[in-house]
Amino acid sequence: MGHAAEGGGPSLSTAFRRARGGVVAASFHVVEVELLRSLVGQLLELVRDDPADLKAGDRWAAELGLADEAPSRPTDPVLLRLFPDGYREDTEAASDFRRFTERGLRDRKAATAATVLASLATADGVQPAKNREKIRIELDQAESEAWLRTLTDLRLALGTRLGVTDSDEDEWLSLDENDPRRHVHDVYDWLGWVQETLVRTLSSALE
Repeated sequence: MGHAAEGGGPSLSTAFRRARGGVVAASFHVVEVELLRSLVGQLLELVRDDPADLKAGDRWAAELGLADEAPSRPTDPVLLRLFPDGYREDTEAASDFRRFTERGLRDRKAATAATVLASLATADGVQPAKNREKIRIELDQAESEAWLRTLTDLRLALGTRLGVTDSDEDEWLSLDENDPRRHVHDVYDWLGWVQETLVRTLSSALE
């Protein structure tokens, strides 16, 4: 992907900005929309409940924290980053915290990811995408907040999988152009730039 004229980040057709009617809008290249739909879809699958659906009574008990067993601590570092321990020094308290909170947190993350997917699915031009170079995305306040949360989750997931740290930018830039890790890191940076423009647009409305 290329780079934006402002801020040096990977480019969108246009950054998020405030449009008529108070909505937040941006124009994405078709390939960017397809990338977002793929990433958010994968995130949704990652955070949603076990496909073996609970019975109504079991789900009600789980949501109240009254299930017989607490959810097991994730072994996948990405899931552990998305659903961290509530208490690092007390395993029993951490288990209780996870029992009371994890299901609700999973449901909320899944709901926000689904909102993002829905906004991408209804975007102007998604259906006839083959004949379009750019696709306009318009978000209301609720959708904007869902995008912010989901972009955060995507960057946490990618950053954890890559092992990104605060001071390793030069290491990523030094990787060979054909190294798949560099391409994933480019996506990580691009998502950060998308998020930054959205945050800036929403903040400007409060000034």
